[in-house]
Amino acid sequence: MKKFDLGILFARLGLGICLFMHGFAKILHGLGGVKGILVKAGLPEFMAYFAYVGEVVAPLMIILGVFSRIGALLIVATSFTILYAYNGLGNLFELTNVGGFKAEILYLYIALSLCIIFNGSGKYAVKKD
Repeated sequence: MKKFDLGILFARLGLGICLFMHGFAKILHGLGGVKGILVKAGLPEFMAYFAYVGEVVAPLMIILGVFSRIGALLIVATSFTILYAYNGLGNLFELTNVGGFKAEILYLYIALSLCIIFNGSGKYAVKKD
């Protein structure tokens, strides 16, 4: 099943690298913006520190293929938190002026994470699961 394993590898790399870039920006510039969004949504400010877990640690787990399913689950939790805090649950299907979902990147993160949760890391991983 080389094609399947290669497909999972590309899904892992695409998800992990794209999400890690968000985490890297937070490492460089801090969590001020995230704290503001969380507080505005009525969530505690300390939750902002979980962004490092969901956007740095979890993507690295997925990229390397180490406990990928756990990393993907962390990304799903992070994505739902962002959906709630940033978009609000009433705006889940809000569209942009060009017809796409405003939260489509989060939906893609969730979909790719679910692929990894259900299929594991595949053959090309440091520690297959």
